Amino acid sequence: MSDTFTAINHCLKVDGLIHLLPYDEKRVELLSSIMLWNFIRLNKEQKTLFGDDSWLSEGNKLSVTFNGVGAEFQYQLKALTLGMYTQGSGQGMDPLSWETIRRNISNLKRLAKWLEGYGIKSFSVLGSLPELRLRNIIIELVRVSNLQKHPSFAQSLLTAIYWLKRYSVIKNELFFDLTNEYLMPYTLLKKQRRNKHSIIPIQVMKQALKLCEVHLTAAEQIIDDWYLLQTQLNNSISTLPKTGFKNSTHIDGLSNYESSWLNENHEAIKNLRKYTFVLVISYTGMRYNEALALNDDAAIERNGKYFIKSFLSKTTDEIQCLEWITNEVTYRAVNLLSKVCSIYRQRAELLLRHHSDVLPTKRAINLEFGLKSKTLFGTIPHKKACEFSLNTKLGKSSFNNFNKLFSIRLSQQDVSELERMDCNYQSVGSNHRNFKKPYAVGDLFNFTAHQFRHTFAWFIVANRLGDLDDIKYQYKHLENMMTLVYSQRGYESMEELIGLTDSFSEFMISQAMEDMVIAANDGRLAGKGGQNFIAKLSEILADDLTTGNAPHFKNMEELITFAAKHTNNFRGVSHGYCTKGGECKVRNAADPSHCVNCDSYIATPRHLPHWLVVKKRCESQLATFEKFPVEIKQRFNAFSTALNDNLEAANIIIDQLTIKVKEA
Repeated sequence: MSDTFTAINHCLKVDGLIHLLPYDEKRVELLSSIMLWNFIRLNKEQKTLFGDDSWLSEGNKLSVTFNGVGAEFQYQLKALTLGMYTQGSGQGMDPLSWETIRRNISNLKRLAKWLEGYGIKSFSVLGSLPELRLRNIIIELVRVSNLQKHPSFAQSLLTAIYWLKRYSVIKNELFFDLTNEYLMPYTLLKKQRRNKHSIIPIQVMKQALKLCEVHLTAAEQIIDDWYLLQTQLNNSISTLPKTGFKNSTHIDGLSNYESSWLNENHEAIKNLRKYTFVLVISYTGMRYNEALALNDDAAIERNGKYFIKSFLSKTTDEIQCLEWITNEVTYRAVNLLSKVCSIYRQRAELLLRHHSDVLPTKRAINLEFGLKSKTLFGTIPHKKACEFSLNTKLGKSSFNNFNKLFSIRLSQQDVSELERMDCNYQSVGSNHRNFKKPYAVGDLFNFTAHQFRHTFAWFIVANRLGDLDDIKYQYKHLENMMTLVYSQRGYESMEELIGLTDSFSEFMISQAMEDMVIAANDGRLAGKGGQNFIAKLSEILADDLTTGNAPHFKNMEELITFAAKHTNNFRGVSHGYCTKGGECKVRNAADPSHCVNCDSYIATPRHLPHWLVVKKRCESQLATFEKFPVEIKQRFNAFSTALNDNLEAANIIIDQLTIKVKEA
């Protein structure tokens, strides 16, 4: 039985604020044997004592380690860990996530090792050192850490040191003043150098999603026969001899023909887990670790709408349920994978019920773990055996290594898109061989997990701005998803997504405004709103752009920046821009003739190809219409009127957008 709070009472004083009790050998001896956590892990029973060199709490996948430093430092690091995990920054405050604690303790341990080189055995000693010695220690740490090259360590160390102050481990403000003085400049350097993760170009994303759907369809076609054979294997477990399970969970209960069929079709079921994972993070905006934590029953259908259910317990004792809006294909994939998982959960239960006395210990514990955890992506789909995994992160050997799933080469259009979005680099990881190296046509796209979340956030904005024409059908749920994003600010898992959509919105509206202003300056804007925009721009800038005496703006860049910052109701459609945004009553891209004479409608040269297609299509359909018998023409007269309206609108816009060419 665990006794975490007994340990807390022996090493922390909690009275509104939190203080570490001083190091004492008798106190440490008493604490060492206290059980903190006891639970079933992947292949073993996990017991964590206070005196252990590494700790792992239930529900987490990686350990916090304390080895490599002296006894006093170890005690302080362990007490800090308990405090951060149960109390946070003060009594009644939210505790930290295990992953955040791991980072903090790792950086504090690194600092402790450095201090031991100066004969310092405890963080508390830093509060009594003279200023000159403290300065020398910190200056040398900065030099050896090469913060000019690795400025992120400065930020990480400052974040970790905060907890030494918060828990009154160091009571002298001088130490904190000096660390801020020497480390803060490097945190600013980190911000200056930081690159946002690349988005996935639309055509690349389209190919990846198409491949996922192909594999999903392949699995759907064989699932019923596969399920029957696997159920047959499960039903044979109770009658099979125990000797067959002394070394593994392999079940031999099929005929040669059935085994042959299973061998031929197993790849489709094996691949299902991989491509379902991609669909989930592509169509929901989840972080990859949130997707990895999904349970078997995550797929929900309600009144023709589809959701993926996740449970959040990151920083609170109370578990929160969040339903992520998704599309039908993701719902189908998660539902299908859940059906596959159900076979292996049943198999684990039957193996433990009938053969637990002979199963290898590690295998039996693994089966117990699988029955308890029930994570959607934690089931390894063997042909005739049973095994569960603990997915901690994405890596080269993990089941969802994206660059093993997809080999997609970039076109000129893809590269141009990355350039336009200011993210044409193959990696943002400083250790990657292609760090900050730009893509060229023909290069394989380098997929990372974060890109899918960034791309989803970008698509939310691009959908609103009309930039998703050739992939829009796959993202019909985006409008509902955007409502969820902006209504769920209380959920921590949404905060980054909100930030991403806000930053993409600002960036893309800025680009649209630049497109409009440049086109207006050339006299190449169309639509009633476009003509008004040209007149207004001339009034604002007059002829003073050349003299530098503009009444409101010094140059075009200032105007663009101002316009982007103060443009809230901005919406894009495939054939132009609408400045009414959500207030627009028409919102009909299929019949754009209603937009042309609206004061809020603007078209730029980038929309000219769309209008040329509209013109050609209308002329072709009208020509066909003229061949109809008179009685058919009368019945479909409204159709003819709509075509003529759109043709007239197309001619107006094309004429306005090409007038400069004619004059030249």
